[in-house]
Amino acid sequence: MLKFINSYYQDLTTEFYQQINPQKFPDAYAIYLNSSLAKSLKISAKEFASPETLAILSGNKIHKTSQPIALAYAGHQFGNFVKQLGDGRAILLGEIMIDDNYFDLQLKGSGKTKFSRQGDGLATLGSAIRELIIGEALHHLNIDSTRILSVIATNYPVFREEVKQGAVMARIAKSHIRVGTFEYFAFQKNIPALKKLSDYAINRHFPKANNHQNKYLEFFKEIARLQAKLIAEFQTIGFIHGVMNTDNMAISGQAIDFGPCAFLDEFNENKVFSAIDSHGRYAYKNQVAIAKWNLFCLANCLNLLCNQGQEFMKIIDYFDQEFSNNYYNIMSSKLGFKKLAPINFIDELFAILQKNSYDYSFFMRQLSSNNCQLNELFGNNSELNSWHTRWIKLLQDDNLSLKKIINQMNSCNPFLIARNHIVEEVINYCYQGNFKPLQDFLKALRKPFIANEHNHYYNLAPKQHQKVRYTYCGT
Repeated sequence: MLKFINSYYQDLTTEFYQQINPQKFPDAYAIYLNSSLAKSLKISAKEFASPETLAILSGNKIHKTSQPIALAYAGHQFGNFVKQLGDGRAILLGEIMIDDNYFDLQLKGSGKTKFSRQGDGLATLGSAIRELIIGEALHHLNIDSTRILSVIATNYPVFREEVKQGAVMARIAKSHIRVGTFEYFAFQKNIPALKKLSDYAINRHFPKANNHQNKYLEFFKEIARLQAKLIAEFQTIGFIHGVMNTDNMAISGQAIDFGPCAFLDEFNENKVFSAIDSHGRYAYKNQVAIAKWNLFCLANCLNLLCNQGQEFMKIIDYFDQEFSNNYYNIMSSKLGFKKLAPINFIDELFAILQKNSYDYSFFMRQLSSNNCQLNELFGNNSELNSWHTRWIKLLQDDNLSLKKIINQMNSCNPFLIARNHIVEEVINYCYQGNFKPLQDFLKALRKPFIANEHNHYYNLAPKQHQKVRYTYCGT
């Protein structure tokens, strides 16, 4: 049975949030229900599809155990600090507890709050579909991500560059506490509130930190560890988040807030998908440095609680080590090795990919093919042929059977990703009222590592006229 716990509301005070109910959309109707996610949250199929639950997920009804709130936070947006951002189009209904773990259920696109500033608090159908697809794609690629439980069409116009259909999405997250949440109180020099927030976050996410001499340092180290893992997964799968502002960095280590994001087609370390990122701050090659910069912002906040600046800096250096370990171990597995491959050998591969603009996902998957003929697929490239010869020799030295090598590589290199042109195609179908392509695509993304002739269409690299140059937030 759906039941909310309201720990954020109960354990913290009104300076952390605004009590507010979602906007009502009387003509709302469901266009997508994530039954597998609902099952993992122990919501029965019957309850999930009930009119009452759908009314709650649209914002038209408040559950008797829910205490809706909009959360306060600040953030560095493209490097510029904004002292108050907050949930300008999202309302937290509460948390669901599963096996002693809390999961937030938040409605996004649910109307204005005091944090909306000049915005209308609404979300377009397209932005909801994009967030749904990307969250599911990352989840099934074994990357920890927020996920969308439902998408409800509001039957309400949203005014952007043109009039769009509106939607409310129900987002599930380990929490919605961001680096920007800490910045909000640090900027105000509100040390009691900063301490209260930190203690709440520790107890919720990293309770073992309470056993350490300085729990705030250990708290920060755990956040750095999770971010190093997440960004290594982004880099090795070829995912560009697009807007890694401090208010888009969850301390839980989950990927969150999918606006102008996309997966790489042809490899280009300078690639940017956000239409407003004119200087390439959030380009693929910069994501590691930006994550580290965001951690530095968080360290500045937490240092107000314990004055351990040098120790925080050591942990930021620890992030570099953790990222490198994660990155090269993942890449070694993707290349079929049972142990760490030579680092310069891996770096050389990326230099070749960059120089020749090879399709990243296709290239990595093709390496595991029994009859991979590189010359036929990628042309007669002397650098690539030399690298490939050394790769075969290194694999022989690793002493694994060919079958094990192929199985390992195919479990690490997806047959399909959420290619940008397919995402855009699906969104356009949804705007036309045809949701079958969405259902079909999501079904395919559930098994991204399995080659399937029925999913071959999704695996195809875009033709020149299909390439998506930029993506937009659209909310």
